[in-house]
Amino acid sequence: MRVRVKVFAMFRELLGTDVFTVELDDDSTVFDLIEWISKNMNEKFRDEVLDEKGRVKKYVKILVNGRNIEFLDGLKTRLKHDDVVTFFPPVAGGLMVY
Repeated sequence: MRVRVKVFAMFRELLGTDVFTVELDDDSTVFDLIEWISKNMNEKFRDEVLDEKGRVKKYVKILVNGRNIEFLDGLKTRLKHDDVVTFFPPVAGGLMVY
């Protein structure tokens, strides 16, 4: 199956691109996608996304078709052909003035 991946900020810098397509097995999960990216693009990606216990790091957001995986099945969320998976790194800074 084909999955489209979008990454932002530091993830884009780490991978050298902001949008790419990955071919995965039909029963793949978000975790499998993270492992594929780490193995095939940059082994540091996994360490930037997951903590030492294999959980999504605090403030890292992963969306599947615009839905946060926290409200789906987490890292076990099954992917389907043509899904779009988006990785947002922690965001800092900014001042809101009203």
